[in-house]
Amino acid sequence: MENVKERTRKYLKTISDHRLKIVIGIVIIIAVSVPTFLYRQQRNNDFDEVWSRIWRINYEIAVGQQDEPEKKAEAVEEFINEYTFLKDNLSTTSATPWLLLELGNTQYNAKKYDAAILTYKEFIKKFGKHSLAPIIRQSLGYAFEEKGQLKEAVEQFEKIATDAEATFLKAQVKLDAGRCNEKLGQLSSAITAYKDVINLSPESYWARMAKYRLEGIK
Repeated sequence: MENVKERTRKYLKTISDHRLKIVIGIVIIIAVSVPTFLYRQQRNNDFDEVWSRIWRINYEIAVGQQDEPEKKAEAVEEFINEYTFLKDNLSTTSATPWLLLELGNTQYNAKKYDAAILTYKEFIKKFGKHSLAPIIRQSLGYAFEEKGQLKEAVEQFEKIATDAEATFLKAQVKLDAGRCNEKLGQLSSAITAYKDVINLSPESYWARMAKYRLEGIK
């Protein structure tokens, strides 16, 4: 019994002697864990916020298809502003790549090609390994093409064509590259690209278009 009392006394004395260190340790643990918890919670909240707004905007776009052109243009401006606000003010979550996709595509459809190019480039810089990256790069190529920057467009299409993770786009981007090379007057490169399309996917829509373009060049 005495041994138990003695051990208890020593234990309490140890706690008393080191209580400041113990308190500091607890404070440090709280200081580290609480912000981490709050950060994770904020990320979860931001994820939910981004997706809810993306779905709402897409719904509003769908129901507003019959609006007058002027009213529709005003709505698109509002959507772009809202997407931009979300991008600039919410934390990065797994929803952010989709947010950038929606923002870039909305800018592109509004013929704001310079803004779309910046958004697509931001995506590639931040999420270059994301599964959406090849699609974003293709959209970037289209924006360059609309701007008349055909060499830059071809560069994007060729990068996708050599991407092992983007084989599903290879025939299409080869057709895209051929079209831009044709516009540049680089007919040899265009013919090579069109033939690649036919070899890659002979029964596809892209192959039919490539054959049509080849006939036009000849």
